[in-house]
Amino acid sequence: MLQDIRFAIRLLIKNIGFTAVAIVTLALAVAANTVVFSIVNAILIRPLPFPEAERLVRINVTYPGQFEGYWNFSGPEYFDISRDVQSMESMGAWMEEDANLTGGDKPVVVNAAYTTASLLPTLGVPPMLGRFYDASEDIPGDSSVADFGVGGTRAVVLGYGIFMSAFGGDRNIIGRTVKVDAIPATVVGVMPRGFEFPERVQIWMPLGMDKSKLARGNHWFRVLGRLRRGVGLEAAQAELATLMPAWAASLPEGVHRLGTPKHPVVYRPLQDDVVSASRFPLLILQAAVIFVLLIACANISNLLLARAEARSSEIAVRVALGASRSRMARQFLTESMVLGLAGAILGILCAMWGLDAAVALLPDAVPRAGEIRLDATVLAYAVLVSVGTSLVFGLTPILHARGDLAGTLRAAGQRTSTSGHRKRLFRRVLILAQVALAMVLVTGAGLMVRSFVQLQKTDLGFDPRNLVTLQLQLPKKSYPTSDDVYAFWKRLHEGAQRLPGVKAATVMEGLPPNRHINSNSFDIVGRVSSREWEWNVDYWQVAENDYFATMGISLVRGRLFLPTDDERAPKVVLINEAMAAKFWPGQDPIGQRMKLELQYADAPEQPEQTIVGIVADSKQAGVGVKAGTEVYIPLRQTTTWVTRLPGVMHTPRTMHLVLRAEGDPRALFNSVRAFVGTLDSGLPIARLQTMDSTVYEAIAKPRFVATLLAFFAGVALLMAAIGIYGVMSYAVEQRTKELSIRMAMGADAGRLQRMLVLEGLRLAAVGMGIGLVVAGIMTVALDHWVADMFFDIGALDPATYVLVVVLTGCVAALASYVPARRATLIHPMEAMRHE
Repeated sequence: MLQDIRFAIRLLIKNIGFTAVAIVTLALAVAANTVVFSIVNAILIRPLPFPEAERLVRINVTYPGQFEGYWNFSGPEYFDISRDVQSMESMGAWMEEDANLTGGDKPVVVNAAYTTASLLPTLGVPPMLGRFYDASEDIPGDSSVADFGVGGTRAVVLGYGIFMSAFGGDRNIIGRTVKVDAIPATVVGVMPRGFEFPERVQIWMPLGMDKSKLARGNHWFRVLGRLRRGVGLEAAQAELATLMPAWAASLPEGVHRLGTPKHPVVYRPLQDDVVSASRFPLLILQAAVIFVLLIACANISNLLLARAEARSSEIAVRVALGASRSRMARQFLTESMVLGLAGAILGILCAMWGLDAAVALLPDAVPRAGEIRLDATVLAYAVLVSVGTSLVFGLTPILHARGDLAGTLRAAGQRTSTSGHRKRLFRRVLILAQVALAMVLVTGAGLMVRSFVQLQKTDLGFDPRNLVTLQLQLPKKSYPTSDDVYAFWKRLHEGAQRLPGVKAATVMEGLPPNRHINSNSFDIVGRVSSREWEWNVDYWQVAENDYFATMGISLVRGRLFLPTDDERAPKVVLINEAMAAKFWPGQDPIGQRMKLELQYADAPEQPEQTIVGIVADSKQAGVGVKAGTEVYIPLRQTTTWVTRLPGVMHTPRTMHLVLRAEGDPRALFNSVRAFVGTLDSGLPIARLQTMDSTVYEAIAKPRFVATLLAFFAGVALLMAAIGIYGVMSYAVEQRTKELSIRMAMGADAGRLQRMLVLEGLRLAAVGMGIGLVVAGIMTVALDHWVADMFFDIGALDPATYVLVVVLTGCVAALASYVPARRATLIHPMEAMRHE
């Protein structure tokens, strides 16, 4: 074996050109597969980092036939299921909000999870320092600081990241007092490095739900359970089926009831819940790199076949001297394994760089990104890919030559033979496979890139240029009433308008183009609904009067908010075009009245709001998502809403300041920081950035998929070009005598070049045709899954297919032209002497 390895290394060094092309081809395929598998393994395959993670279950409610997706629980609904469900060993609830944290190096805005005392123990990961808060600390807190029945006594558990960045990793932190939203809280624990649940949460605090103040219709709380040992998901679902009718029957008609056919409870494995949104795009990328690997196999197999023919004399001598078929096979396999090992080493080195680049492209919304690394599993996969590929392309010339070794002596030195014809045919089949696979990949990438280009061109409904945005959150301790909150927003708004370089300014609750949905049902005054929750608004936007002018949102009909629309004036709202079309089709909604509908029996009567204007649609659920229904409420009028109600119908404590700059928006960053500091020096600023950056982040996911697919398609095209070049070079070499005679008899070199290029194009055209058919079938078959990934184009978009054909044809033409031109530059006499 050592002798075979030494011989293989000498032979590969001797043929350095062939060796370099083969190793680089394999390295690219190994690197691409390693990078994508690292991401797929971390996000989709590796179990969640919790003990017995397979027992963790996400619990949701749904609204079949009414709303899509999975929804959270209301407080009373959580108490129902936590009381009655026996298949769960433990269960916990939580809600997430931004919070202002002080007491460390400087005030910071953190992602906070307010949880029941049972949630963290349910996950099963013990704290690195200290302890969890317990049930005695998870009780309703002081009503002066608790919002809408939520807010417990003040204990806090820190995440490892904030523990290190804000507190310098001080291990004496336990028992220290910090302030969360200006309220003193005692640090009772620190979670270990790598613990992150929910995603990107930095601190955990008691939820402190007050049953007497929670409404059944307000779905704020996410719920997680741990199945009892020995209880499977199907058994838990069966128990649930027996409980839901009892829950539905326990409440009268007209009350928001859990367990009815319109409002059932569902269980899902936690891992499915965490990764479901990322699964299909990542599987698409994994399929793409497998295509690249197959193309690499075909390419290197072609190279090895050509090299085997070049070594026909050597093989003939070795066969004549008694070399057995198994001995020859061992030598070929040894050479391919040496190639594979070199390709694996180079591929892994490239993957180490490529993985950093790929992770940098990942959207923030992708879960478990912090777990992506080149671990032992990934390295084993890379080696397995390399070894498996080496075996495939190493066996190709052996299997092709099987049964023909006895005739090798006769074939040696001959330009044509039956064996040579079979080899040429086999090599052409490999080229067809390469081109077809490349066409499938390039078509998929073309559709994604074209979709992304269309996405970037879409009308957002507002003008993002020269806008600066930031988020502020006012703690209830410092701003206890709606009047206090509004007074701050008014000072902020009016002061920001006077800053140098500011053309316009406004404040708003939800920041487009990608904000959290805050839907709620409403009543249309004078109209009777035919079914429960018939009228539901996707987004309720609270904003200052100049919101539309600052954002560049146009008025369609009616009027905008006026300075006279204050707390003493009749309540008014604006709606967008989507809402007008959905709820008043063919009618004029201006002058119509509506009011918020609350889903519990003792809800106070809500004030009526008159629709005074219709504005153009703007993106709220994402750049690629059709605009939903939206209601706009003047900020000043929120101070007189019934403040005991949860939701948006009170003066919001979390708002966004948006400034339109006269020049470069980034030039305002320092001045706006200083200005906010003059209003409240302890108030941290979150997400200070340009609107262009916000939009850039909103399309990060399609950009990630399109970028990687385009790169892999480029690699596939390059490999296909190398394959066509190799086949055409070999074909030209075999026809050197014929071409020399033609040129000696006066044939035009250009005509000969066109003849050879056309031969290459005919070969490529067959592969392109097969690839186009396969690509079309695949995109149509997968349309249900890929439809959401394509924006404003269809799976059979003609422009994309034409562009792909032209691009691939040009690559094939160039790959055919180079050897054709080289052949016609040889002088006929030199070629004849060579013959």
